[in-house]
Amino acid sequence: MARLDYAVNALGYSASLGRLVGLTSRGHYWWKNPSHVVLIDTKGVVNDLGPVEAQWFRTDDVSAGAVVGTTFYVRDTARLHAIDIDPASPTYLRIVRTVVLDWPAMMLDDFAVNPVTGQLTGVSAAGWGPGEVVSFDPVSGRLLSRTEIPALPGKSTYGAVIIDAAGTIYAINNGYQGSSRLYRITGTTAVELSTGPQMGMIDAAGCLPNPMPPRVEPPAPRPEVPVPPAPAPPVPAPAPAPVPVVQQPPPPPPAVTTPPASVPPQPVPVRAARQRPEPREELPVAAETTPMTKSRKWAIVTVILVMLGAGTAAARARG
Repeated sequence: MARLDYAVNALGYSASLGRLVGLTSRGHYWWKNPSHVVLIDTKGVVNDLGPVEAQWFRTDDVSAGAVVGTTFYVRDTARLHAIDIDPASPTYLRIVRTVVLDWPAMMLDDFAVNPVTGQLTGVSAAGWGPGEVVSFDPVSGRLLSRTEIPALPGKSTYGAVIIDAAGTIYAINNGYQGSSRLYRITGTTAVELSTGPQMGMIDAAGCLPNPMPPRVEPPAPRPEVPVPPAPAPPVPAPAPAPVPVVQQPPPPPPAVTTPPASVPPQPVPVRAARQRPEPREELPVAAETTPMTKSRKWAIVTVILVMLGAGTAAARARG
């Protein structure tokens, strides 16, 4: 539980933001300053997102709210405003759509998103009969269904409504017979669960998830101790190059000549015995019987030599 210094109304729960979403005039006079959108965590810490960008919009007539995705729906009398709460959207904190609600949806003091149907659902006590479960379309504002619940008291407002994952409705009546009363509604049956002091203003935002576990601080980092560099591994010596092995061709097989079987062996001739040389006999020189004598032969030779000398002299004279 947390105590705030200002009033917050139209509470809803945003699963994407993990916070409660509401409207407040924190730090401003509600009759002349715009409403602010705030986020509230489970410990009551408030984050003011800023004013809604609509100067005419005030919180004095706002009485119900719910979040569908990144759209914050709030009821302002008979009108339903759709406020963009997506921080990444160009229309952030602007009213992107306004529709007029059908009767009796315009009399709901709170509503919630039904996870089974996707509709907005609340409890109405308008009229003289018992309370009614009322569902409507948030886009068009049209009434979709209304069901009387005999066990729900009428003529009193239901300022807090939530719906669980199974579609069961939980509603708080602000004051019936001097007490605020909590009811569980299933189908057309309502069961009173508890009572408390009568309240003039009450709101609910939804079934919140279980509390987050406490944050565990990481251990302090240990002082860094310089680590000596690891020794470089020894460089292996280069392996010697392998000696090429030259393979010698195998020696040719010895030639084997086989004489043809059809040729008979030839007989080896027998050499005759060498005889002893006889002494050479001197043959008698016979006298010249030709008409050319020795003197005449030398005369012919002399003539030939003279002719050769004359020829040589003539050749020199010409050169």
